[in-house]
Amino acid sequence: MSNSYQVRYCGVCEHELPHGYFSLSKRSQTVTGGEPGVVLVSHDNVLTDFCGQECADYAEAAISSTLTSAYPTTAKTVPCSLCLRAVDKTAPHVSVGMSQFEDASEPWLVSARVVDARELAVYCRSCAEPRRTSEAFDMSELGVAV
Repeated sequence: MSNSYQVRYCGVCEHELPHGYFSLSKRSQTVTGGEPGVVLVSHDNVLTDFCGQECADYAEAAISSTLTSAYPTTAKTVPCSLCLRAVDKTAPHVSVGMSQFEDASEPWLVSARVVDARELAVYCRSCAEPRRTSEAFDMSELGVAV
């Protein structure tokens, strides 16, 4: 049976991923609605995976040490993690986050369930240009008013 972590390896220790694993991803996203808001992701790129908490913590510490302002709040406007310019999260922007997954594959479906997710950084358009929505799926297909 195939699973969500098959033939994938840790970006730190290079061990094969287990049933529960972590992923670091870079997303182009927009926050809509009231508090806490709904995150619409127009592009999601998995940068690397981690086999467990220790490797994920190691990578997260290395990443956050390079940022001017790590771990943004849930506010609609936050400082850019590099240059500290204001980032309007209700407009398309780039976010980097760490997600913890648990394999939920069935014989007929390869799937993973998100156990936890944390935003590590957000970037203004000068530091990272989000991919345009036109390069992603058409939200009207989901019944979302554009």
